[in-house]
Amino acid sequence: MTHNKAAGNTAATTCAGCAQDDWDVRIVRRVGRLEDFPLALDPQGPIRRIAVIDTETTGTDPDRDEIIDIAYVILQVDARGEICGIERWGQALRDPGMPIPPMITQLTGITDHDVRGLAVDLDALQAILSGVDACIAHNCKFDSVFLQNLLPAMADAPWACSARDFDWFEAGFDGRARALGYLLMQANFFNKGHRAMADVISLIHLLAWRQPNGQTVIGTLLANAERDTVRVEANGAGYHKRSVLKARGYRWDPAANVWWIEVSQEQVDDETLWLRLQVLPYGPAPRTVPLSWRQRHR
Repeated sequence: MTHNKAAGNTAATTCAGCAQDDWDVRIVRRVGRLEDFPLALDPQGPIRRIAVIDTETTGTDPDRDEIIDIAYVILQVDARGEICGIERWGQALRDPGMPIPPMITQLTGITDHDVRGLAVDLDALQAILSGVDACIAHNCKFDSVFLQNLLPAMADAPWACSARDFDWFEAGFDGRARALGYLLMQANFFNKGHRAMADVISLIHLLAWRQPNGQTVIGTLLANAERDTVRVEANGAGYHKRSVLKARGYRWDPAANVWWIEVSQEQVDDETLWLRLQVLPYGPAPRTVPLSWRQRHR
């Protein structure tokens, strides 16, 4: 026991001195509180109100599962993409009317006892969110559909997805994995827990991260989300082409039974030509569907 303790102390001493040596060291800090979040002091141009939202649910099926935890923070973002104000925030637990699966409890720490009899004030939540200029979530297609089930009036809300509307690889991250916690660690932060507000605060730290070009993530994200894009569908693509399509970035839409990709208007001709040469040399012609901001993440 004495030998092991001494060895442990030696290792700890060596590790403590790492930052003073020539080794490559990364220091990762816990995310800060909203009250202490640094804000731009000289906002410029029009100010947009942006809601950062996260939900925890009983599962992944919006037709069967329910929200059990929801959190939002309303940010004020200026014309440069700088966060210049935190207007308000809120979080609520909700009784889903069904037992919470053990896996969800293990993930979130939320038990049936925690949510029993609790409800979200939907009128108040609707009044808060209906006045924002845009909503942001990480993998927002998940959160938006669950929120729409709770608040049908949110069906036309414009959403931006921090997982897909921003090129993390181009910004210097290992963009192969888009998990929130993984990206957060690469920005030299960490957070514990998997609750809605914890994830919102983590995401805000990522949104404020400054890229090598000096622009914040949220500034580029909103600019990307505002652009109209085109959905290109590989109609009639055979099963044997799935690897080629996935490598190109195509996703499978089970409802429409088709592989598809979202591109800018300027990329449509190149994408349809690629499909004809690599996937559909004998037709049919690829189908293209223009998408506005309000349609993209439905």
